[in-house]
Amino acid sequence: MRIYGKEKVKVVGIDLAGNPKNDTGFCCMEIKDDKKYVSTRILHSDSEIIDKLMEIKPELIAIDAPLTYTGVNRKCDEDLHKYGALPVTLKGMETLARRGTKLAGKLKRMNFRFIEIFSTATAKILGFYDKKEIVMQRNLIKSGIGGDIEKRFLTRDELDAIFAAITACLYLNGSTEAVGDGNESIIIPRV
Repeated sequence: MRIYGKEKVKVVGIDLAGNPKNDTGFCCMEIKDDKKYVSTRILHSDSEIIDKLMEIKPELIAIDAPLTYTGVNRKCDEDLHKYGALPVTLKGMETLARRGTKLAGKLKRMNFRFIEIFSTATAKILGFYDKKEIVMQRNLIKSGIGGDIEKRFLTRDELDAIFAAITACLYLNGSTEAVGDGNESIIIPRV
């Protein structure tokens, strides 16, 4: 996948947890000579996430979490309900949306480029989705992705972070669309 004609590009996918005590999946995807390599890990605090981003300096960050919260449901979540998106006003989602909004504010102040995505929608749209993590991991390996994915069994959070990174790559290639309205939108692969 050649992006902007560049030889090498790094993007990051984040599957953000609502509570920093829970696991946040983090994936750095490097595209070099049309090959994709992933490095995944589990992080927890916002400061851990930001430190890793400062180290990597990605071209784009794709975050699987609501990045805006105003206390009311969003059109983009309603539009993606068929893929499993939940309203931000549900208790667990509200916690996630509040954390996502706070993190987005920090990233904006630091001049990072980022988008909101929904990993499950990406996995389903691209045909990688399965209820079993091992099947999704095999599907990703068959697609040509290398790196950590070939070395060990990944957690669901890490797999979702890979789908976020894939969405970031597609976004940079102009192969995505925004779902929702002008104020709040989620980026998904264009089919």
